[in-house]
Amino acid sequence: MSTEVAPERADTSAATTAGTLRAHPRFLRVWLGQASGAVGDQLLPVALSLYVLHSGGGAGEVGLVLGGRAVSLVVCLLAGGVLADRMKRTRILFGADLFRAVLILTAAALLPWLPVASLPLLTMLMGAGEAMSRPAARSLIPSLLPDALLERGNALVAAAHRSSAVLGALVGVSLVALVGVRTALVLAGLVFALGALTVLKVPEDVPSSGPGRRSVLADAAHGLRAIRRRPWATAVMFTVCLHLFAGSATALTLLPVVSREHFGGDVAYGVVLSAMAIGALPAIVVAGRWRPKAPGTVAMLVLTGYALVPLSLVGPFPLAGVAACFALGGFVVEMYFVYWASALQRAFPSDVLGKVFALDQLSAYALLPLGYVLVGPAVDAFGSATVLTGGGILVIASSLLCLAVPGVARLGGLAGEELPR
Repeated sequence: MSTEVAPERADTSAATTAGTLRAHPRFLRVWLGQASGAVGDQLLPVALSLYVLHSGGGAGEVGLVLGGRAVSLVVCLLAGGVLADRMKRTRILFGADLFRAVLILTAAALLPWLPVASLPLLTMLMGAGEAMSRPAARSLIPSLLPDALLERGNALVAAAHRSSAVLGALVGVSLVALVGVRTALVLAGLVFALGALTVLKVPEDVPSSGPGRRSVLADAAHGLRAIRRRPWATAVMFTVCLHLFAGSATALTLLPVVSREHFGGDVAYGVVLSAMAIGALPAIVVAGRWRPKAPGTVAMLVLTGYALVPLSLVGPFPLAGVAACFALGGFVVEMYFVYWASALQRAFPSDVLGKVFALDQLSAYALLPLGYVLVGPAVDAFGSATVLTGGGILVIASSLLCLAVPGVARLGGLAGEELPR
């Protein structure tokens, strides 16, 4: 018999009737901190990718730098999820942002003496800080908001990340062009420091640890069993893993190369990334207010549109067309994210929610480092058009096949449970 119970929710009588997020200042403070960190998260890879290209590197070197972050996410996310279910989550967010602020400011000071080959190590360390903060941030939301506001809360978090991504991409490209990579890194370090300060002293209860303290491995296994009891969750996680491997790794590695070869330089790179972030904003508004009866069906169908992200670089399309396709990619990803995060927050108990979000991210990034590493050799062997086209086809096929798994349509249900029709 399962011992799982319903997730804990924000516990105030006013919270259940409050119709706006402004009635929940603790959530807004955490949200502000995450928005600040999102600027740094976007600014860093843009600045380092351009630095690698300016130093004579190519797609292979850019892929290694981007892959460093993905490796750390794969290695460290589960540890971050276990910690998120054992400690105050706001304390984890403070420590992760402070660590990244110190690390990136140190890197900015030492950059002239750092070889390009060491930059993947820098992105790995930054990724470790991100891996600590992600499960804590996402599993914290249900304790700060009532159930009725989860979609709006997740939408606001997504909006902050996307808006900050626009700012980070444009500022990163502009700073690199005008005053250099070091200044861009300093700014990224300062925004991480701001994020740490916003969550300092936010009141929060320690998450419930369930029936007795488990070992770390037993705790991780407990979270894995909770996911395995929900086949719909496993299917969606695997599908998104394929999307990142086939779609994101190829497109993001080749985008700066295509921008320099076909669109006149680095500014086009920043414009396309910003278009992706801007395109997400309407989806955030729609998903935050529309609660369809079959959110999983909506999410998987719109995700087929993400295939246009790699496909737009075949040829490539004109710059305006590439920007439009990346904007559509941002739209569909955020539609998916809001429904998916809300479904997980409702379906899993509080004592496993941090681990569930960690395993969700871990599964998503499981093949991403391999994808980044393989892009360069695959392009050399088959050509960029073949690699990008194959990635787009895999995105479409996996999204449609995922809908065949019971429970995916409604993003709910346990193994062996008859789902409502």
